[in-house]
Amino acid sequence: MTEYNKSFPDVTRRQAQLRRLLREVSPYVPTFAILERYAELRRRLRPPHGPGLIGDIDTLIAATALEHGLTLVTTDTDYQRGPDLKLTLLPRKMSSPYT
Repeated sequence: MTEYNKSFPDVTRRQAQLRRLLREVSPYVPTFAILERYAELRRRLRPPHGPGLIGDIDTLIAATALEHGLTLVTTDTDYQRGPDLKLTLLPRKMSSPYT
């Protein structure tokens, strides 16, 4: 998000909004169980067993959501390839707090 924000002339305002939002978010620390889930997910997505890999960070996010029984809310359609992942896919226009 920070990289995205830097492409706008009001980057300072956008970064301040992002900091306020992140104060409301509780992070999940990677655990061994999440890392095992990550490895399992990578293997399941790797052809010929699955539809193809998603990015490493996206896979880690998906593994974290799976391990904690969370629903992932995103605009990224790549997550639809995540087996057993509870997903709420938002339209891209809804996702921006800056419009």
